[in-house]
Order: sequence, then C-alpha cells, then structure tokens
Amino acid sequence: MEPNKPLQISFEGLTYSVKVPAKQTVGSSGNPLLRVLKSPFSKPEFDDKVILRQLDGSFRPGRVTAILGPSGSGKTTLLNLLAGQISTGTTSGDIWVNGRRASGASMRQLAGYVNQDDVILPTMTVEEAIEMSIILRPPPIASQSRGPSPMASVVGERSVSAEVDVNVATDHDQLPLPVTTGRSNDEGQSGRSAPPKKVTPSIAAARKAEIKAHHKARCSHAISLFGLEKCRGTAVGDSSRKGISGGEKKRTAIAMEWVTEAPVLFLDEPTSGLDAHSALMVARQLKDIANAGRTVVTVLHQPSSDMFEIIDDILILFEGRIVYLGERASLVGYLERLGYPCGIYTNPADHVFNAVLFEGATLAKGMSDSQRVEQRAEHLLTTWQSSPEAATMQALIANPELTAIDKTQFRQVSPPLTQLKYLIKRAGRNAIRNRLVIKVRLIQSAFFGLLIGCIFLNTDDKAVAVQRQNYSGAMFFSCMTQFLLTILAVVNVFTGERLVFFREWQAAYYGLPAYFAAKNIVELPIQIISPIIYSAICYWLLGFQHDGVKFILFTVIAVSLSVCGFTCGFLLGASFETLSAVLAALPAMFLPFMLFGGLLVNTGNSTVWLRWIQWISPIKYGYSAMMKNQFEGYIVNGKPIGDEYLDEVQLGSFSIGVDIIFVLGISLLAWVLSYVALAYLTKKGRGDSAKYSTKKCQAELLGQPDARFAKVAEKKSHVATLAATEESQKPMLNLSLE
Repeated sequence: MEPNKPLQISFEGLTYSVKVPAKQTVGSSGNPLLRVLKSPFSKPEFDDKVILRQLDGSFRPGRVTAILGPSGSGKTTLLNLLAGQISTGTTSGDIWVNGRRASGASMRQLAGYVNQDDVILPTMTVEEAIEMSIILRPPPIASQSRGPSPMASVVGERSVSAEVDVNVATDHDQLPLPVTTGRSNDEGQSGRSAPPKKVTPSIAAARKAEIKAHHKARCSHAISLFGLEKCRGTAVGDSSRKGISGGEKKRTAIAMEWVTEAPVLFLDEPTSGLDAHSALMVARQLKDIANAGRTVVTVLHQPSSDMFEIIDDILILFEGRIVYLGERASLVGYLERLGYPCGIYTNPADHVFNAVLFEGATLAKGMSDSQRVEQRAEHLLTTWQSSPEAATMQALIANPELTAIDKTQFRQVSPPLTQLKYLIKRAGRNAIRNRLVIKVRLIQSAFFGLLIGCIFLNTDDKAVAVQRQNYSGAMFFSCMTQFLLTILAVVNVFTGERLVFFREWQAAYYGLPAYFAAKNIVELPIQIISPIIYSAICYWLLGFQHDGVKFILFTVIAVSLSVCGFTCGFLLGASFETLSAVLAALPAMFLPFMLFGGLLVNTGNSTVWLRWIQWISPIKYGYSAMMKNQFEGYIVNGKPIGDEYLDEVQLGSFSIGVDIIFVLGISLLAWVLSYVALAYLTKKGRGDSAKYSTKKCQAELLGQPDARFAKVAEKKSHVATLAATEESQKPMLNLSLE
C-alpha cells in the first residue's frame, strides 16, 4: 500500500487556561459567617488556572511521539487540544499542519482519536465494532485508489475512477461502476466516447455485494493485524456483563481508528491498565502504523524498557511546561549533560520520573512541596530552552514540511441514509441481545394487567357507589403505570447508552438526526405492544363496557400515554448525565402531574394559581379520556349514572379525541425538547458549529502555507526546480557522451 502523504504538526506559544472557583480566605473576605450567607446570592468569583504554558514543538510524520510526565502535568490536555477534543477554556498560540494554520476543529478533519477509557456498545462483537467504523467512516478517497492492498484479492483488480467533492460524503451504496481504460470498436470508429451503460438491478446488486465483500475483507485484515482473531465473535461487554479483556478492548478501539486511514492518530494512554505483554503489543502496532507514514502521538503513563525502545520521539511535560522534546535516542545524553546520568540497566522513563522530575540536590531547603516543584520546573525549563536540542526543535518549527494537504486526506462520513440504515440495524440487534429488558417489560405489562384486573374483578356486578370508586381507581392506576413505568424503563436504558452516543458522535460516526430517528424507530414498537398487552388483560377482567369500540379507545389511550412516557423519559435521559440525577429530578416532574391527574384533586375547584398544572399533565388528559370512554352513556338498572358522575368530577369539556390529541401533543413537545437537549450536548462537545463548519476547516487546511513560512516555501520550491532540471538533463548528457 502506498504510504500516506506526510503531515507535520507544529505549535508555538501554545497556552491553555480554565476558570476555577477563586480560593477564599478568612482575611480576604472579612467575617466568614457573612461570606457564607452572601455566597448563594452573590456572583461567584473565578480565577484563571493555567494548564499549559507557552509550549513550542513539532510532531513529525512516520514517527511515534510519546508524551510523558507525572499526573496533572497537562499531558491529556495537550493531546485533546491538538486533537480538537476541547471546546471550553481559553487557548492562545499557533498550530500548523504542514505550515497551514490550523485549529482543533480543523484537526478533527485529519486525525483519529483513541480515548483512555474505551466506550463501545457492550452488545457489539469485536468484528461488528470494526465493521461499523468502516461503514460509517469510510477510508479517505485516496486510500481507495491506492495500489494493491490486503483487500485487493477480494475486491478484484478492476480500477475505479470518480470525481468526488470532499464536501459531499461518499455513498457506499452509490459507488461508480468499474470502467476500463481501453476503447470499444464503436468508439474507435466514431471517435466519440460510448454512452454510459444503464445501471440495471443485477449490476447494482453485484456492486453492493462487492462493497460488502470489501468491508468484510478490510475488517478481517484489521482483526488479523491487531491480533483479535480469537475474540472476533465475542461481545465487547462491560462491568455488568462478561466480554473481551482490557487489552483486546484497547486493540479493538485502535483498530476502529486504523481502518479509517486517518493520516494522524492521537491516543490517550493506550497501555494503561494492560499487562506488560499486551502493552508491548499495542506499542508495536503503533510503530507499524507510523511506519506507513502516519503521524502517531500518544500519551504514555510510564512505559517499560521494551516499549521505550519502540518510541521515536519523546516529549516530557512538567507543570504544564515542555522540559524535553526530541529523539528518544538523544534523551539519555541530554540528561547526562544536565547532571542526571542514567544507569546502564535503568529504564530511562523511570529515571526521568525518579531522578529528574522529583529528586535532586539543587532544590532549596525550607520550601513547601509546591514551591519545590515550581522551582524544579523553572530550572528544567531554563536548561531545556538553552540546549542544542531545543535549538534543533525551533529549527524544525521554522522549517516545517510544506507538502500541500490533499483533499482526499480528509476523513469521510457516510451519507445520512446509510447511517440511518445501519443504526436501525444495530439498535434492533442491541434490543434483541438485551432480551431480559424486553422480557421484563412485557411480563411487567401482563403482571400489572392481571393485578389490577384481579383487584377490581367484575366491578360491573357491584353497587353503583362501588363501581364509581373502583372504575375511577383502576383507570387512574392504568394511566400512572403506562406513563411512569415507561419513563423508568427508558431512562434506565438510555442513561447507559448516553456516553456511547456522545463518544461515537464526537468521533464522527454519525449525525444526530440519524441517531435520533433510529432510536425512536426501534424503541417505539415496544412502547406500543406493552400497553396493548396490558389493556387486553385488564379491560375484560375489570368489567368495563363490553363494547369493541370502547375497548379499542381504551387501548389507544393507554398507547398514547406509553408513547408520552417514552418521550418524557428520553427528555430526562438527554438532559441529565447520570441515572441518579434523573431519579432525583423525576419526582419533581411526576408528582405535580399525578396530583392534578383528575382523581386526587378536583381540578375544577383546586387553587386558582396552581390550576394551570392540569393543562400540562398527560395523566389528566389520559384519565379524562378513559373516564369519558367508560361513563358516557353508562346505565345501571335503567339509570344513566355515568353522565351524572362525570359532571361531579369536573374533568373538562374536551371530547375523548381531543384528550388523546393533547397527550400526543405533549409527547411531540417532549420529543422535540429531547432532540434539543441532545443537540445542546453535542454542541458542548464540539463548540460552535457555524464557526467550525466542515467547509471552513477544510478550506483553512487546503490554503497556502502561513506567510511566516513563505521564504521557506520559496526555497524548497527552488531546490525542487533545480533537482527536476538536473534530472531532465541527465539523458541529454548520457547521449552526448555516447
């Protein structure tokens, strides 16, 4: 496979700070009691905490750069800043890619990112997870047009050519047909190109089969490359269900980024929590990725000696400052000149931590720990800035790789329709594999239907007063169960998937509309089936009116309440990060709805300034519809007791149909608000989409090098011209010699 075009990442004066609550002291705020009393009503004060301080450096293509440093030194912050994973805080300084000014947002167009904690849907197998990355994030166009690859034997030797706009995602279902370079007889005689052949269903089917085979072959190659053959059919799992090991999960996460052919790969502590063998295997695979011409940057906590030998370049961060950035082979010599010689049998990485960053006789006595650390950081920074290695790095920043960035190097996304199809398939597969959840929901519906039916069994044979009380209680309980139990079921599932959605969306697997539509399409059937089961059991046991139309209306009301509970649960799950937060907020929403549901409080005579709550309570509309469905025209012993009872409870003048429409209207409102909540979540994770649009970011990278590197570009262009001229003159010189 043809190596990737080189991408060099450089940065200068990079500084990052965040706002933190200001530290308060008794002396600074006067009376501490007064300060405590005022704090809830006064504007909070914040201080700027600097995480990274004036960082200069460069990451070269075809090399593995490891970022080392103690906890809290800013390693992950630097990685996230360069990878475009940070949307808060204040950033200053310059970032360049091949001399083109870049931002974190534009880096996302070129870079893959592997998080420290791998978040993969637990029910997916290793093969499915890697295949998902191939389908939803197809490799850049350049990698599809390269020479022979491990997949060539499956895809075939036919060449495919097409003009593709980088601003439009490549549709794998609409790839161009293979074409040949020769001419037909008719074309040769007429001198005109033959008209394109019409795409028949058989050709389209063959094309889809070829694409599917290509995906399978690429997935199999990734599984083989990363040593995942033994677990390819095993579910990833999580803390509650057994799955693959930590090392296998980490290699799966890296493989999911590798198959996208991103020219830059960032990894946050890919070896943490792994045994020595698994960690070394991961390091070797990163080296193989870099050997293909990619730029690999990884945070390592404390690499072993074997891992250290694999690394090409080392960046050491200490207290947010760079105290070394250069080749791994030069580190030991630099430390020796600094006065910290490394023993022959000592791991240089351990030596950096134990002897350089935290020990030494140069520290002044009588200082606090924080003062000692700050003094050591200043000492190491001053020494580094005056070293030949720092001068070499500055020269590398000033004379970067200036090769033009090809638009085919940008990461691709699949079309929305492809995303929707795949997400529906995945969500359905996830629901089937979570059989216990579906079984519990269906059994729960049948259980409560039997319970309420047995409690109020044959109410139609009892006295009028008993009928009123029993029917009212049964219908109110029915409304509560269909609404509340659905909310609890939805938030319990969605809060567990919320982080998976956020990580996958942030990694550009799919867009929010596709995910939201697929989630609703797959989840809604169970919200419809469950109330049907409940209604079919309890309606006839209770002795409601033996009328098929009224039974259908009762079922429709129960379904509408279940759908409303689903959308409200989705809204709660999208608005709060944890299940505990959702359960804390649920009573504040549910109890007012229940109190003004029509049974506990006569809404016609309730407190005037609280009466409005009934108009936003879906339980009230559902209860009102069920009551009218049962008691309108209800006659006992020749007496029309139903209409009289409805006048007493004052449930409003709306018809059954209008009540159902109001329930569905509340459902629609909650559905829209849940989409807005997810959109807000995604905006926090990526920043202002208008400011960092795909077109703007790509245009930023496709432009000319920064003016600062104009002379460098001119010099390199002149050298390239001289080389080309000299090469062209060689045949003439050889001819004259002959």
